[in-house]
Amino acid sequence: MEKLRLKVQLACAALFNIGLFQWHFICFPVFNCHSCPTSVFACPLGVMGQFVGAGLLPLSVIGVVALAGLVAGRFLCGWACPFGFVQELLYKVPYVKFGIPRWTRFIKYGVLLGLVIAVPYFFSTSSPLYFCRLCPVATIESAIPWAIINGTTDVTTLAIRLVILFAIVILAMGHRRIFCKVLCPLGAALSVFNRFAVIFPQRNQDCIDCGTCNRACIMETEPGKKQFGVFDDRVEECISCLECQKKCPTEAVHLWG
Repeated sequence: MEKLRLKVQLACAALFNIGLFQWHFICFPVFNCHSCPTSVFACPLGVMGQFVGAGLLPLSVIGVVALAGLVAGRFLCGWACPFGFVQELLYKVPYVKFGIPRWTRFIKYGVLLGLVIAVPYFFSTSSPLYFCRLCPVATIESAIPWAIINGTTDVTTLAIRLVILFAIVILAMGHRRIFCKVLCPLGAALSVFNRFAVIFPQRNQDCIDCGTCNRACIMETEPGKKQFGVFDDRVEECISCLECQKKCPTEAVHLWG
C-alpha cells in the first residue's frame, strides 16, 4: 500500500501540472495553484476567493469540496495533493526535528475563514492579506514562473512571498506535514467531512488497543481516544496515509472498515 500511495502521489503531481491541457473550469480539491502556466485544474481556494470578492456565493466550489469530502474526506490530502507530497519529501531531509502544540491545528480554520473568505469579502482579492497572495504553492507555481517569464516590478511583494515560502520549507523539514496540520485552508474544509467520508481507515475487532496506530500517525491523531465520553475513530486530521495499517501488529486497520 505504501508503494501504491507513492505511485498515486507522483501520478497526481504530474497530472495536475502536465501543461498539455487546461481545464480551469473544473475545481479539483487539492492544493495546486491554477495560475501556474502548466496547471490543469482550478484551485477551489482561488475560485472561492474570486467569487466571494465579487459578492457571489461560490456554490460550485462548495459543491465540489462537499462531494469530495463526503466520498474521501482528507484522503485526497494524503494521496493526491502535490504539496502534501512535497512536504513528505522535505521531512526526509536531515534537519532538526521538533513537535508542535495540538492547539495549532485550529489555526487553519482561521486561515480559511479569515484569509480565504473574510479578506476578499470585506476588502478585495487585491489585498496583500488575501490568501492567494501569501500562498506558498502560488509562489512556487505562479509568482516565480511568471516573474521569470514576464519580469516583475513588484519586487517587495515577491520578496515577502519568497520569505514565507522559505519559512514553510524550513518548518516542513523539521515537522512532518506542518502546513497540512496548521495552515492549509483546504485541509480545514475537507476535515469537516472526515466524520462522514466513505473512504476512511477503520479498526476491526482484531484491535488490541495497543496505541501503535497513534504513535505511527503522520498527522499525530489519536484514533480510538475517548472524547466527550465516547470512543472516536473519526478524527478530523486523518489523511488516510495508512501508516497505522503498516505498523498495526494485528492487521486490524482497513481503509473501508
